[in-house]
Amino acid sequence: MLPLMDKVGLELSLLSKFVLACQSSRLADAAKDLGQTPPALSIALHGLEERLGLRLFERRSGGLDLLPSAFWLFRSGSHLLYLEQHAREAHNKPGRRLIKLSIELDLNFAIGRVSKALLRTAQQMIAIFPELLVDWHFAGLDDDDIGDPTGLAGSEKLPDKSGHLRIFYGDAVNTGPGALRLYDDPWIIVGSKGSRVDAFHPEEHVTLLRMRREILDAMTVFATERGFADRLRYRDEEPNQVSAILRDHPQLRLLMPANLMPRRLGLTRHVEAPFSPRFVSSLYGEASGAAGRYGKAFLDVMRRNLIEEQSAVFTPLLTTRQIHFFNLVAQTGSISAAARVANTAQSSASKHISQMEEAIGVPLLLRTEEGATLSPFGQEVRTQTVGIEERQDWIIRKAYDIAAHSEARVTIGTLPSSGHDSALTEKIAHVMTRIYSRHPDWQLQIVESSNTMLHERVRSGDLNLALVGMVHSQVARISLGPTEPLCVIGNPTINFGGRKEFRLEDAVALPLVLGRHHLSIHQSFADAARERSLRVKSVIEVGSLALAIAMVRQAPLCTILPASSVRADIEAGNLVAVPIRQEEVSGALSVIFSADRELSEAERIIVQEFVRVFRPSRGAAPIDMPGD
Repeated sequence: MLPLMDKVGLELSLLSKFVLACQSSRLADAAKDLGQTPPALSIALHGLEERLGLRLFERRSGGLDLLPSAFWLFRSGSHLLYLEQHAREAHNKPGRRLIKLSIELDLNFAIGRVSKALLRTAQQMIAIFPELLVDWHFAGLDDDDIGDPTGLAGSEKLPDKSGHLRIFYGDAVNTGPGALRLYDDPWIIVGSKGSRVDAFHPEEHVTLLRMRREILDAMTVFATERGFADRLRYRDEEPNQVSAILRDHPQLRLLMPANLMPRRLGLTRHVEAPFSPRFVSSLYGEASGAAGRYGKAFLDVMRRNLIEEQSAVFTPLLTTRQIHFFNLVAQTGSISAAARVANTAQSSASKHISQMEEAIGVPLLLRTEEGATLSPFGQEVRTQTVGIEERQDWIIRKAYDIAAHSEARVTIGTLPSSGHDSALTEKIAHVMTRIYSRHPDWQLQIVESSNTMLHERVRSGDLNLALVGMVHSQVARISLGPTEPLCVIGNPTINFGGRKEFRLEDAVALPLVLGRHHLSIHQSFADAARERSLRVKSVIEVGSLALAIAMVRQAPLCTILPASSVRADIEAGNLVAVPIRQEEVSGALSVIFSADRELSEAERIIVQEFVRVFRPSRGAAPIDMPGD
């Protein structure tokens, strides 16, 4: 799970606005449906981009165009919104097993008639079969998804029986007898605004984009039979990119099923007309598995929803914090324990749980003097809220990964700076300015945090890379070599007896001002002392290295730092530095990143540059990284 402070950033209500906006021809239409002004909705969508660190739209004078990242978020976000609605409305009988219906859509993805009908059908089935939980994916697109978004994979609620649906383009001759014809999708000619598409002249070429093999083959056979196969051209680009294709190549005439040119954001600057001679691709659905009656019922409802293209509207009532607190109570066994884990007041946690119960309409907890246990309904909801929270965390991690690959947007974490002129700060500055000079269009962000928090943020996907001292498990690492030697930094009024070096056992006996355990430099000093069974006790504990330095300047106190951190003070006589024996306290720097994904080209270049600067003996030689 992401840290609680990140749980506020991606609210389901904001995601629902995005999903509705994508299904609308104009932003003004979505704003009207939401009861907002277009500028207010535009600000909200920009806030979503900022939260995810990912561009979703291309803003042009004529409106917004959807980028490929928007299609990914639509698929992932709409499923998350469905899970919230199911958790809130299903009210399945306690103890009754949930039934999972898996749907494979062997189709090109489009925010159009089929996807809208799919979402509306999934919503309507909640009232018809509250025990049914639907999972869907588009073939070839969601293979790297979170896995089981329903949250049932590892649950005792997993049914003995589950159903499977396949939705595909077919024909009456080659389709099995159990398949149900859902919709006849007519083909159309599409062109840039102002072009003639209402007449197919014999000398004109038409272009087919990358589509499912079944319908491409069917059109090729039809063209051969009708004598225009020599006028077909092919482009290896997705139909989702039709706006950019027509903008860059306005002379093209595109031939495709009407479902791939739906009413959605970014598709208002084109013209279309029915293709003549008329050609239709039929959409079929076929149910299999032990839960067949659910699949057949789903197909019947979806066939009715396909008659008219209508947007699926989600109105989530549960908030991210409510879901998180509920999951924490289930884990810890009481509201007070959940509040302690979240570092918040018990009254705040209790308020969020009560609001969640009010939104769902049933009690989720049984409250006693000993704590809180899940009610029967709470146990049912719990099987889904875990999946909701995991999926939300996955969306944030995946968004950062997409941004790193598609936009060279990289967020790098470093340990707290111990001084503006320290060797570490200088080297990091050298790396980043060199990267900027070579790649000025890259979007780089540097953040400082403790060693422990840097690891957590890398694992959660909030950071792409991080420079750390002690390396924890569950991350990939590349060593950058030893850290700068640590010294006792003291006020010049302290008599060190002319020492040229301190042993660790003598250093721990000094009047030390140290940071809390999250400051990596002091943590490595404390760890080295602990290995030798030495007790470190600071006379004053501070929250930052800067404050420790300021106090040592003003009083007969000491702290532990690399000498370069206070070089100017040493030269001015404000402080003195005595090295600690290197063999007794030594550390290493590493750059870490998630082991669960492949680094982008930008991330690889940045890692190589860190190695070049911190380990100059390696030069610019390539290094082995996971995924190579």
